Amino acid sequence: MRKMLNLLARTAYQSLEDIGIQPLKLIGLRGLPAFLRDLATFLWLSKSVQDVTSPSLQLAPIFSDRYSAAGASHSLYFLQDIIFSSHILSLPIRSHLDVGSRIDGFVAQIACSRPIDVLDIRPAQLAYTPNLRFIQGDILSPPSCLSQQYELVSSLHALEHVGLGRYGDPIAPDGFEMALANLSSFVAPGGDLMISLPVAEMKYNLLQFNSQRLFSHSRLADLLGLLLPSFRPVWSFIVDDARAPRECAGGPAQLLHDFQGFGLCGVHLCRN
Repeated sequence: MRKMLNLLARTAYQSLEDIGIQPLKLIGLRGLPAFLRDLATFLWLSKSVQDVTSPSLQLAPIFSDRYSAAGASHSLYFLQDIIFSSHILSLPIRSHLDVGSRIDGFVAQIACSRPIDVLDIRPAQLAYTPNLRFIQGDILSPPSCLSQQYELVSSLHALEHVGLGRYGDPIAPDGFEMALANLSSFVAPGGDLMISLPVAEMKYNLLQFNSQRLFSHSRLADLLGLLLPSFRPVWSFIVDDARAPRECAGGPAQLLHDFQGFGLCGVHLCRN
């Protein structure tokens, strides 16, 4: 019961952030007294200091930064993107398609040094990105020209959303299974597939409509084996409540056996 309540609290927090409400920012209002004190000090000191830039003064209060850490190095997305990009950049990949991963995270890290194609159902407004080719499309009905065209296909923390309408995609209760099948069809013979999915320490898989599917730590390894019979896992990692990534050669079953709390699982599979 306690684990379920903790999980519900986490997902409620995530849902608030998804609609633009950031609870930690509200906590940051405790910084108001410090802001007022600093403002008064600044105005007082300004009387005796000549600022050669002569700026106009405009109040733009930010209360929470003084209480936050220097970056989000413990966030799941940060750890996932760093682990996968480091792993991928060590491989001699010539053609890479990504589906739905963070463009301002993992995709950008890859595009710094090699070309990458990106498929997403949402439109993208991209600045100068010479190594990035964007394709707008639906993973549930993808362009046929993508079939078996890539040495590497990746999708990080994205497939769990497919078919729930969250991103304007069509409703499909079996959207995850369909998306995974289509994703694997893009991989050329002998090529590689890399995915990550949200995982929780619980007995059953959970669908949180319209946010995501959350996968059971005790069921995910068998599920991937069932849905991807033409692929074999060659490398895996997990990040759980400890926020200390663990990886291993082969499939993730043993790592998931010791999984605690909430986090994610990443898997690198090779097409037979």
